[in-house]
Amino acid sequence: MDRKTHKPASLRTARDQSYLAIAGLALTAQSPMKINRAATQAVRLFVTGWVLAGLASGSAPARASLATQGQTVSRSSGACVERQLGVMGTGLEIVVWAPQRSTCLTASEAGVRALEETEERLSTWQRESEFSSLNRATLGSWQTLSPTTSEDLKRALDLARATNGLFDPTLGHLMQAWDLRGEGRLPSAVELETARSKCGYQGIEFDHTRFRRTQDVLLEEGAFGKGAGLDRAASALVSAGAQAASFNLGGQWLFVGPGDWSVQLAHPVHRTEAVLGLRLPQGSMATSANSERMLKLCDRELGHLLDPRTGIPSSKTHSVSVWAKSALVADALSTALFIDPSRAAEFAQRFDAEVILLRATGTGLTASITPGLVKGSDPLAPNLQIIPLVYQQGH
Repeated sequence: MDRKTHKPASLRTARDQSYLAIAGLALTAQSPMKINRAATQAVRLFVTGWVLAGLASGSAPARASLATQGQTVSRSSGACVERQLGVMGTGLEIVVWAPQRSTCLTASEAGVRALEETEERLSTWQRESEFSSLNRATLGSWQTLSPTTSEDLKRALDLARATNGLFDPTLGHLMQAWDLRGEGRLPSAVELETARSKCGYQGIEFDHTRFRRTQDVLLEEGAFGKGAGLDRAASALVSAGAQAASFNLGGQWLFVGPGDWSVQLAHPVHRTEAVLGLRLPQGSMATSANSERMLKLCDRELGHLLDPRTGIPSSKTHSVSVWAKSALVADALSTALFIDPSRAAEFAQRFDAEVILLRATGTGLTASITPGLVKGSDPLAPNLQIIPLVYQQGH
């Protein structure tokens, strides 16, 4: 379906399920990295529990998805509509509660539209997106962005500063050097250093809704685009009359509405094995790990998550899940803490977030969990040891 031709909610809901069989066939024919963008636009592919890509169709730097099945503990009265479809290059599961079914459909469609519009604004896979235009603009020239894109980019840059660059939305040159949107390649030392020198959030300046690149950096939305889209979707859905909702966008969860929500996290290496159950308040949980995709280059196995400090993909085998009220914050922090998990307690306090760090050991698993989620945790594996993540004094 042409993304610019939006079907009524009732029609698109009927069509969503018809794409399931086609999506399954597509996966048997080619790897997620080779999904053709045109085909994905024409057929809104949905694949349960499988992250096809990052923000745009065919994007290789997919955010690792370890959260598996989610369900509500407390559900709203009235009607409920469940939809499964493809959006932002990945699978979306959305459940909406409202007084009437028609309101559920309208609200779910508003949420999907918000995700599609976020992709159209931020996706560097789309040549006409605002991010792509800013990346092409002459260095030093001011570019006026839409209010929504300006807000999303400002929030991303603020988080980059707050995490000292552990999360950085300007790693486009490094993405190209490693060919993370393709089959992957091993850059030479000179190529790597050149690409690393062209990264850094300090190379973007803004003045209200105007932005400019003062250095030859390239924006890359992969580590916060899904979160930005989910925040927009939640707002649109509530405005359309929904009482409660759950989203699973390529493994990042967003819960809207009162009561407890339940998710399961998977083994940091074996992504199909659920090892930890959690009860969460409304908000968003994002997970970063390398189990979704590893690069095998010249007898080396590397992950798809770049360490901004070195420019090298991380080979770590732990996973980091972050809950936050904002999906964008959860998305960005899960990336930052995957790179440096020693900051988990600090960042949890500073950003009013919760963190779960899963590590495989020689004898089993450990789950380091911040205080707010310890009571709501349920070990699903016999060899899982839960360790409270103690806050540091002075933070």
